[in-house]
Amino acid sequence: MKKHLLKYSLEFLVIVMGISVSFWLNNWTENNKYKKARNEFLISLKQELILDTIQLSKKIADFSSINENVIKGIALIDKFQHTEIEKNEFQSAIRPIMMLTPLNKNTKKNDIKISSGIIENIEFNNQLIEYYGEVDYYNDVMKKFGESLQSVYLNQIIPYIRLNSNNSIEYSLSSLKNNNSFRNAFFISVGYRNQSIKWLEGQKNKAINLFGEIDKYIKK
Repeated sequence: MKKHLLKYSLEFLVIVMGISVSFWLNNWTENNKYKKARNEFLISLKQELILDTIQLSKKIADFSSINENVIKGIALIDKFQHTEIEKNEFQSAIRPIMMLTPLNKNTKKNDIKISSGIIENIEFNNQLIEYYGEVDYYNDVMKKFGESLQSVYLNQIIPYIRLNSNNSIEYSLSSLKNNNSFRNAFFISVGYRNQSIKWLEGQKNKAINLFGEIDKYIKK
């Protein structure tokens, strides 16, 4: 009986050990797969955020440049007459008044991965969700800003100028001096873009901060 008990005990122990080792190997394999998938996602995410910062920087520079031209135009309204150079500057101020296009970005492709729990750190996960939530929100608001500026251009600029076939603009400076509707269009345009620049700068700073968080997380 003792021999049989010892034999069965050893066989049982071997089976238990085999199951345990198999279970451990399976967990180890699955964990490695998870880490590999997570790191691949994070590396791809970092590359995307780097591209975001480049595009955000360009958009900020474009908006700032447009505002510089429009602000020059505001000062030129109060002139008694324009030189040829000032005429060109005034036309360069009028044309971009309605220009305000957001940074078009598809965030939905990352939403599924993030919500699937591929990142188990709740705080970091929330940072990503907040970043992409703001991107979507500000893009929608800036689209509305752009639509509003197109309406401003059509209603407050176009009625007081003449567009020629050669792309030049004719205007009567004396009639524009006391035209508050025309003048306000310039200020509205600058104000919308200034607000958009603040949002874009905030997004850029958050994207840069996420670089470091991603690097820390990959090392873990």
